[in-house]
Amino acid sequence: MAFGGGGSSIPETLPHTHNAALSGDGGDLSETLTDMNGVALYSLITDNSAAVALNTADIAANTAAIAGLDEIIPPLPEVYSTRWVSREAATATGWECVTWSPELTLFCSLGSDDCMTSPDGITWTQRNSPGNLAWNGIEWSSDLSLFCCVGSWTANRVATSTNGTTWTSRTAAENNYWRSIVWSPDETLFCAVSSDGTNRVMTSPDGITWTSRSAAEANQWKSVVYSPELTLFCAVSSDGTNRVMTSPDGITWTSRSAAEANQWKSVVYSPELTLFCAVSSDGTNRVMTSPDGITWTSRAAAAANEWHEVTWSPYLGIFCAVSETGTNNRVMTSPDGITWTSQVSAADNPWKGLVWSPELLKFVSVASSGTTATKVMNTMAGTCC
Repeated sequence: MAFGGGGSSIPETLPHTHNAALSGDGGDLSETLTDMNGVALYSLITDNSAAVALNTADIAANTAAIAGLDEIIPPLPEVYSTRWVSREAATATGWECVTWSPELTLFCSLGSDDCMTSPDGITWTQRNSPGNLAWNGIEWSSDLSLFCCVGSWTANRVATSTNGTTWTSRTAAENNYWRSIVWSPDETLFCAVSSDGTNRVMTSPDGITWTSRSAAEANQWKSVVYSPELTLFCAVSSDGTNRVMTSPDGITWTSRSAAEANQWKSVVYSPELTLFCAVSSDGTNRVMTSPDGITWTSRAAAAANEWHEVTWSPYLGIFCAVSETGTNNRVMTSPDGITWTSQVSAADNPWKGLVWSPELLKFVSVASSGTTATKVMNTMAGTCC
Protein backbone atom coordinates (compact mmCIF):
# COMPACT_ATOMS: atom_id res chain seq x y z
CA MET A 1 0.00 0.00 0.00
CA ALA A 2 1.33 3.45 -0.89
CA PHE A 3 1.13 6.55 1.35
CA GLY A 4 -0.59 9.51 -0.31
CA GLY A 5 0.07 8.20 -3.77
CA GLY A 6 3.87 7.89 -3.19
CA GLY A 7 6.09 4.97 -3.96
CA SER A 8 6.59 3.60 -0.41
CA SER A 9 4.61 0.54 0.64
CA ILE A 10 3.77 -1.23 3.88
CA PRO A 11 3.53 -5.04 3.69
CA GLU A 12 -0.05 -6.23 4.00
CA THR A 13 1.04 -8.66 6.74
CA LEU A 14 1.87 -5.72 9.10
CA PRO A 15 -1.20 -4.86 11.27
CA HIS A 16 -2.23 -1.34 10.49
CA THR A 17 -5.15 0.96 9.88
CA HIS A 18 -5.61 3.04 6.76
CA ASN A 19 -3.98 6.47 7.30
CA ALA A 20 -6.86 8.64 6.18
CA ALA A 21 -5.08 11.89 7.03
CA LEU A 22 -2.03 11.08 4.93
CA SER A 23 -4.08 9.81 1.98
CA GLY A 24 -6.16 12.92 2.00
CA ASP A 25 -9.60 11.57 2.96
CA GLY A 26 -9.98 13.52 6.21
CA GLY A 27 -9.07 10.93 8.90
CA ASP A 28 -7.78 11.74 12.38
CA LEU A 29 -3.96 11.63 12.50
CA SER A 30 -3.78 10.79 16.20
CA GLU A 31 -6.20 7.89 15.97
CA THR A 32 -4.65 6.59 12.80
CA LEU A 33 -1.07 6.55 14.22
CA THR A 34 -2.21 4.96 17.45
CA ASP A 35 -4.14 2.25 15.65
CA MET A 36 -1.38 1.47 13.15
CA ASN A 37 1.40 0.90 15.72
CA GLY A 38 -0.45 -0.11 18.80
CA VAL A 39 1.00 2.72 20.86
CA ALA A 40 -0.02 6.28 21.46
CA LEU A 41 2.47 7.83 19.07
CA TYR A 42 0.71 11.14 19.00
CA SER A 43 0.86 11.36 22.80
CA LEU A 44 4.55 10.50 22.68
CA ILE A 45 5.16 13.18 20.13
CA THR A 46 3.26 15.64 22.27
CA ASP A 47 5.21 14.62 25.39
CA ASN A 48 8.53 14.81 23.55
CA SER A 49 7.66 18.23 22.25
CA ALA A 50 7.05 19.38 25.81
CA ALA A 51 10.37 17.85 26.90
CA VAL A 52 12.17 19.59 24.06
CA ALA A 53 10.54 22.85 25.12
CA LEU A 54 11.70 22.29 28.71
CA ASN A 55 15.24 21.45 27.58
CA THR A 56 15.30 24.55 25.43
CA ALA A 57 14.28 26.62 28.46
CA ASP A 58 16.99 24.91 30.58
CA ILE A 59 19.62 25.63 27.95
CA ALA A 60 18.58 29.28 27.88
CA ALA A 61 18.68 29.48 31.67
CA ASN A 62 22.11 27.82 31.83
CA THR A 63 23.41 30.13 29.13
CA ALA A 64 22.23 33.12 31.16
CA ALA A 65 23.80 31.69 34.31
CA ILE A 66 27.12 31.13 32.56
CA ALA A 67 27.04 34.67 31.25
CA GLY A 68 26.38 35.88 34.78
CA LEU A 69 29.60 34.26 36.00
CA ASP A 70 31.54 37.04 34.29
CA GLU A 71 30.59 39.22 37.24
CA ILE A 72 32.06 36.71 39.69
CA ILE A 73 34.94 34.99 37.89
CA PRO A 74 37.54 37.30 36.36
CA PRO A 75 38.63 36.84 32.75
CA LEU A 76 40.82 33.76 32.35
CA PRO A 77 43.92 35.53 30.97
CA GLU A 78 44.19 37.69 34.08
CA VAL A 79 43.64 34.84 36.52
CA TYR A 80 46.02 32.34 35.04
CA SER A 81 48.76 34.47 33.51
CA THR A 82 49.59 35.87 36.96
CA ARG A 83 47.66 35.85 40.20
CA TRP A 84 49.02 39.25 41.23
CA VAL A 85 48.20 41.99 38.76
CA SER A 86 49.94 45.37 38.51
CA ARG A 87 47.76 48.45 38.82
CA GLU A 88 48.65 52.06 38.15
CA ALA A 89 48.93 54.25 41.23
CA ALA A 90 47.28 57.67 41.21
CA THR A 91 50.68 59.41 41.40
CA ALA A 92 54.40 58.61 41.50
CA THR A 93 54.47 58.97 45.28
CA GLY A 94 56.15 56.34 47.43
CA TRP A 95 53.17 54.57 49.00
CA GLU A 96 53.57 53.25 52.53
CA CYS A 97 50.26 51.92 53.83
CA VAL A 98 46.78 50.90 52.74
CA THR A 99 43.51 49.95 54.45
CA TRP A 100 39.95 48.95 53.52
CA SER A 101 36.61 50.37 54.59
CA PRO A 102 33.75 47.84 54.31
CA GLU A 103 31.14 50.53 54.92
CA LEU A 104 32.46 52.77 52.15
CA THR A 105 33.62 49.85 49.97
CA LEU A 106 36.83 51.81 49.56
CA PHE A 107 40.57 51.26 49.72
CA CYS A 108 42.61 54.19 51.01
CA SER A 109 46.38 54.44 50.67
CA LEU A 110 48.84 57.00 52.02
CA GLY A 111 52.46 57.82 51.30
CA SER A 112 54.84 60.73 51.40
CA ASP A 113 52.49 63.72 51.41
CA ASP A 114 49.86 62.01 49.25
CA CYS A 115 46.62 60.07 49.36
CA MET A 116 44.68 57.93 46.90
CA THR A 117 41.47 55.90 47.04
CA SER A 118 39.93 53.10 45.01
CA PRO A 119 36.58 51.28 45.07
CA ASP A 120 38.07 48.12 43.61
CA GLY A 121 41.88 48.19 43.99
CA ILE A 122 42.18 48.68 40.25
CA THR A 123 41.36 52.30 39.48
CA TRP A 124 42.93 54.82 41.87
CA THR A 125 42.15 58.50 42.35
CA GLN A 126 44.43 61.07 43.97
CA ARG A 127 42.92 62.84 46.99
CA ASN A 128 43.96 65.82 49.06
CA SER A 129 46.87 64.91 51.28
CA PRO A 130 46.23 64.82 55.05
CA GLY A 131 49.34 67.01 55.38
CA ASN A 132 53.00 67.36 54.54
CA LEU A 133 54.03 64.23 56.39
CA ALA A 134 55.41 60.78 55.81
CA TRP A 135 52.31 58.74 56.56
CA ASN A 136 53.19 55.31 57.89
CA GLY A 137 49.99 53.77 59.17
CA ILE A 138 46.26 53.98 58.47
CA GLU A 139 43.23 52.31 60.05
CA TRP A 140 39.47 52.31 59.50
CA SER A 141 37.08 52.25 62.47
CA SER A 142 33.70 50.80 61.57
CA ASP A 143 32.35 51.96 64.93
CA LEU A 144 33.27 55.59 64.24
CA SER A 145 33.00 55.42 60.43
CA LEU A 146 36.41 57.04 60.36
CA PHE A 147 39.84 56.71 58.76
CA CYS A 148 42.70 57.63 61.07
CA CYS A 149 46.34 57.83 60.02
CA VAL A 150 49.64 58.45 61.79
CA GLY A 151 52.97 59.71 60.52
CA SER A 152 56.16 61.63 61.18
CA TRP A 153 58.27 64.68 60.24
CA THR A 154 56.13 67.69 61.20
CA ALA A 155 53.53 68.79 63.73
CA ASN A 156 50.02 67.32 63.81
CA ARG A 157 51.13 63.77 63.12
CA VAL A 158 47.59 62.42 63.07
CA ALA A 159 44.77 63.02 60.59
CA THR A 160 41.18 61.77 60.30
CA SER A 161 38.67 61.49 57.48
CA THR A 162 35.14 60.17 57.07
CA ASN A 163 35.53 59.49 53.36
CA GLY A 164 39.24 59.29 52.44
CA THR A 165 38.91 62.51 50.46
CA THR A 166 38.72 65.32 52.99
CA TRP A 167 41.17 65.13 55.88
CA THR A 168 41.50 67.01 59.15
CA SER A 169 44.84 67.34 60.94
CA ARG A 170 44.96 66.27 64.58
CA THR A 171 47.61 66.79 67.23
CA ALA A 172 49.47 63.65 68.29
CA ALA A 173 50.16 63.08 71.97
CA GLU A 174 53.87 63.55 71.21
CA ASN A 175 55.88 64.43 68.10
CA ASN A 176 57.18 60.91 67.65
CA TYR A 177 57.82 58.80 64.59
CA TRP A 178 54.45 57.08 64.64
CA ARG A 179 54.56 53.82 62.75
CA SER A 180 51.33 51.87 63.13
CA ILE A 181 47.75 52.28 64.31
CA VAL A 182 44.93 49.88 65.14
CA TRP A 183 41.31 50.18 66.32
CA SER A 184 39.87 48.10 69.18
CA PRO A 185 36.08 47.69 69.03
CA ASP A 186 36.07 46.29 72.57
CA GLU A 187 38.05 49.12 74.13
CA THR A 188 36.55 51.60 71.63
CA LEU A 189 39.87 53.30 71.04
CA PHE A 190 42.66 53.76 68.57
CA CYS A 191 46.13 52.69 69.67
CA ALA A 192 49.32 53.82 67.89
CA VAL A 193 52.97 52.91 68.43
CA SER A 194 56.16 54.77 67.51
CA SER A 195 59.84 54.04 66.99
CA ASP A 196 61.12 56.96 69.09
CA GLY A 197 60.13 59.47 71.77
CA THR A 198 59.61 59.38 75.50
CA ASN A 199 56.21 57.68 75.46
CA ARG A 200 55.98 55.40 72.46
CA VAL A 201 52.29 54.55 72.68
CA MET A 202 49.26 56.81 72.41
CA THR A 203 45.54 56.11 72.53
CA SER A 204 42.40 57.95 71.49
CA PRO A 205 38.66 57.22 71.71
CA ASP A 206 37.86 59.31 68.65
CA GLY A 207 41.05 59.95 66.64
CA ILE A 208 40.98 63.58 67.78
CA THR A 209 42.18 63.68 71.36
CA TRP A 210 45.28 61.60 72.08
CA THR A 211 46.90 60.52 75.33
CA SER A 212 50.52 59.41 75.81
CA ARG A 213 51.13 55.95 77.20
CA SER A 214 54.38 54.34 78.33
CA ALA A 215 55.63 51.46 76.21
CA ALA A 216 56.95 48.38 77.97
CA GLU A 217 60.45 49.24 76.68
CA ALA A 218 61.98 52.11 74.68
CA ASN A 219 62.19 50.05 71.51
CA GLN A 220 61.54 50.96 67.88
CA TRP A 221 57.95 49.72 67.83
CA LYS A 222 56.89 49.05 64.25
CA SER A 223 53.48 47.41 64.29
CA VAL A 224 50.48 46.93 66.58
CA VAL A 225 47.44 44.68 66.24
CA TYR A 226 44.37 43.85 68.33
CA SER A 227 42.84 40.44 69.04
CA PRO A 228 39.09 40.62 69.85
CA GLU A 229 39.10 36.97 70.88
CA LEU A 230 41.85 37.52 73.46
CA THR A 231 40.93 41.19 74.11
CA LEU A 232 44.62 41.89 73.73
CA PHE A 233 46.84 44.41 71.96
CA CYS A 234 50.17 43.10 70.69
CA ALA A 235 53.08 45.14 69.29
CA VAL A 236 56.44 44.15 67.79
CA SER A 237 59.71 46.08 67.46
CA SER A 238 62.92 46.01 65.44
CA ASP A 239 65.29 46.34 68.41
CA GLY A 240 65.54 46.02 72.19
CA THR A 241 65.84 43.20 74.64
CA ASN A 242 62.21 42.10 74.52
CA ARG A 243 60.81 42.80 71.09
CA VAL A 244 57.16 42.08 71.82
CA MET A 245 54.77 43.77 74.23
CA THR A 246 51.13 43.14 75.05
CA SER A 247 48.35 45.08 76.71
CA PRO A 248 44.73 44.32 77.65
CA ASP A 249 43.67 47.97 77.29
CA GLY A 250 46.30 49.87 75.28
CA ILE A 251 47.39 51.67 78.45
CA THR A 252 49.43 49.22 80.51
CA TRP A 253 52.02 47.25 78.56
CA THR A 254 54.07 44.17 79.43
CA SER A 255 57.34 43.08 77.77
CA ARG A 256 57.45 39.69 76.07
CA SER A 257 60.37 37.81 74.58
CA ALA A 258 60.38 37.45 70.81
CA ALA A 259 61.31 34.09 69.30
CA GLU A 260 64.49 35.66 67.88
CA ALA A 261 66.17 39.07 68.10
CA ASN A 262 65.13 40.07 64.60
CA GLN A 263 63.89 43.35 63.16
CA TRP A 264 60.20 42.55 63.47
CA LYS A 265 58.20 44.74 61.12
CA SER A 266 54.59 43.59 61.19
CA VAL A 267 52.19 41.52 63.27
CA VAL A 268 48.67 40.25 62.54
CA TYR A 269 46.10 38.10 64.31
CA SER A 270 44.04 35.24 62.86
CA PRO A 271 40.73 34.72 64.75
CA GLU A 272 40.15 31.46 62.90
CA LEU A 273 43.51 30.02 64.01
CA THR A 274 43.62 31.99 67.29
CA LEU A 275 47.17 32.85 66.33
CA PHE A 276 49.42 35.90 66.15
CA CYS A 277 51.92 35.94 63.30
CA ALA A 278 54.84 38.36 62.87
CA VAL A 279 57.39 38.85 60.08
CA SER A 280 60.86 40.41 60.09
CA SER A 281 63.35 41.88 57.66
CA ASP A 282 66.34 39.92 58.92
CA GLY A 283 67.40 36.92 60.99
CA THR A 284 67.58 33.19 60.50
CA ASN A 285 63.87 32.54 60.91
CA ARG A 286 61.92 35.54 59.71
CA VAL A 287 58.51 34.48 60.96
CA MET A 288 57.26 33.81 64.47
CA THR A 289 53.85 32.75 65.77
CA SER A 290 52.09 32.79 69.12
CA PRO A 291 48.68 31.61 70.37
CA ASP A 292 48.60 34.20 73.15
CA GLY A 293 51.12 36.99 72.38
CA ILE A 294 53.31 35.74 75.21
CA THR A 295 55.05 32.59 74.02
CA TRP A 296 56.53 32.84 70.54
CA THR A 297 57.91 30.17 68.21
CA SER A 298 60.33 30.72 65.32
CA ARG A 299 59.21 29.72 61.84
CA ALA A 300 61.17 29.59 58.61
CA ALA A 301 60.11 32.13 55.98
CA ALA A 302 59.77 31.05 52.37
CA ALA A 303 62.81 33.17 51.46
CA ALA A 304 65.40 35.32 53.25
CA ASN A 305 63.75 38.55 52.10
CA GLU A 306 63.10 41.78 53.98
CA TRP A 307 59.51 40.99 54.94
CA HIS A 308 57.59 44.16 55.70
CA GLU A 309 53.88 43.44 56.10
CA VAL A 310 51.67 40.47 56.91
CA THR A 311 47.89 40.08 56.95
CA TRP A 312 45.26 37.34 57.20
CA SER A 313 42.46 36.26 54.84
CA PRO A 314 39.67 34.34 56.61
CA TYR A 315 38.03 33.51 53.27
CA LEU A 316 41.16 31.91 51.81
CA GLY A 317 42.38 30.70 55.18
CA ILE A 318 45.91 32.00 54.66
CA PHE A 319 48.42 34.46 55.95
CA CYS A 320 49.98 36.61 53.23
CA ALA A 321 53.19 38.62 53.57
CA VAL A 322 54.96 41.05 51.24
CA SER A 323 58.62 41.98 51.05
CA GLU A 324 60.86 44.88 50.07
CA THR A 325 63.47 42.60 48.51
CA GLY A 326 63.77 39.37 46.55
CA THR A 327 63.59 38.20 42.96
CA ASN A 328 60.25 36.84 41.77
CA ASN A 329 59.40 35.90 45.35
CA ARG A 330 58.29 39.04 47.17
CA VAL A 331 55.10 37.41 48.38
CA MET A 332 54.71 34.39 50.61
CA THR A 333 51.63 32.62 51.95
CA SER A 334 50.86 30.13 54.67
CA PRO A 335 47.72 28.31 55.86
CA ASP A 336 49.00 27.99 59.42
CA GLY A 337 51.88 30.44 59.95
CA ILE A 338 54.28 27.52 60.02
CA THR A 339 54.79 26.37 56.44
CA TRP A 340 55.34 29.18 53.96
CA THR A 341 55.31 29.16 50.16
CA SER A 342 56.91 31.75 47.88
CA GLN A 343 54.66 33.54 45.42
CA VAL A 344 55.50 35.81 42.49
CA SER A 345 54.57 39.46 42.95
CA ALA A 346 53.34 41.54 40.03
CA ALA A 347 56.64 43.45 40.08
CA ASP A 348 59.83 43.35 42.13
CA ASN A 349 59.02 46.55 44.00
CA PRO A 350 59.56 47.29 47.71
CA TRP A 351 56.07 46.36 48.88
CA LYS A 352 55.08 48.18 52.07
CA GLY A 353 51.33 48.13 52.67
CA LEU A 354 49.05 45.11 52.43
CA VAL A 355 45.35 44.62 53.16
CA TRP A 356 42.62 42.03 52.57
CA SER A 357 39.11 43.04 51.50
CA PRO A 358 36.51 40.48 52.70
CA GLU A 359 33.85 42.11 50.54
CA LEU A 360 35.86 42.03 47.30
CA LEU A 361 37.79 38.86 48.20
CA LYS A 362 41.14 40.28 47.20
CA PHE A 363 44.49 41.41 48.55
CA VAL A 364 45.85 44.85 47.67
CA SER A 365 49.45 45.92 48.21
CA VAL A 366 51.27 49.23 47.63
CA ALA A 367 54.94 49.96 47.03
CA SER A 368 57.29 52.77 48.03
CA SER A 369 59.09 52.84 44.68
CA GLY A 370 58.92 51.50 41.15
CA THR A 371 57.09 52.83 38.14
CA THR A 372 53.75 54.51 38.69
CA ALA A 373 52.14 51.82 36.57
CA THR A 374 53.29 49.07 38.95
CA LYS A 375 53.14 50.65 42.42
CA VAL A 376 49.91 48.88 43.24
CA MET A 377 49.12 45.20 42.84
CA ASN A 378 46.13 43.10 43.71
CA THR A 379 44.93 39.54 43.47
CA MET A 380 41.83 38.61 41.54
CA ALA A 381 38.62 37.90 43.44
CA GLY A 382 38.91 34.78 45.56
CA THR A 383 42.43 33.87 44.41
CA CYS A 384 45.95 34.01 45.71
CA CYS A 385 48.67 34.72 44.94
